Amino acid sequence: MEQQQQAAIKYAGKRLLIVDDDADMRLLLAEYFRRLGFQVEERESGAAALEPAVGGRFDCFILDVSMPGMSGFELLKRVRSRGVQTPALFLTAHDALDYKVAGFEAGADDYLAKPFSPRELEYRVDALLRRSGTVPETKDGERIEVGDLIIDKRRHEVSREGERIDLTPLEFQILELLASEPGRAWSRNALLDHVWSTDYEGYQRNIDPHINRLRKKLETDPKNPRYVLTVRGVGYKLNEAP
Repeated sequence: MEQQQQAAIKYAGKRLLIVDDDADMRLLLAEYFRRLGFQVEERESGAAALEPAVGGRFDCFILDVSMPGMSGFELLKRVRSRGVQTPALFLTAHDALDYKVAGFEAGADDYLAKPFSPRELEYRVDALLRRSGTVPETKDGERIEVGDLIIDKRRHEVSREGERIDLTPLEFQILELLASEPGRAWSRNALLDHVWSTDYEGYQRNIDPHINRLRKKLETDPKNPRYVLTVRGVGYKLNEAP
């Protein structure tokens, strides 16, 4: 509840345009971001969104790529051609490199493949707003140090032995939770709950691929990890003395 109140203050007055021909997806995202304090407008097609996007003074666009008539790519190209530089994030079922390249060439700032966690989308939108100066950096962030691993919550950055490690927002969330109490064993369900929210009803092993990718980035030898340790029969923990 406290986090929701903080988000509502942080995003109060921020305007978000969501464009997606999938009504269920559009309404789900609109409700999610309204709970965070955003003012949200929805459009069901690129054609319907063109004029609002150009003249609506939005702080961020969330655009589906594949829509009947005018695609998300074409919509953003037209918006950019009219001088609008609002941060934009594409949602798509296609994760191929060619699609990503086309999205960035159209003027996108970020790209997220479906299926995705609404919380990861939230983190990405927040990163776009901070990068554009629309919302300030948080002032209550902490710097967590575990051995030679440094987690800067304010900057949303991780480094090891002075070298920065690039994590996705979802990977950062997992590491942030583990680092909040080094040595504590977190169940897979607890990690899923933190990353995808309590509404998510997923198989608990869904967290394992994300842990594996996190280890590949953090560990010198991912097969013999010294940071993110497996707790047999429970889940995972961050080694308090790596």
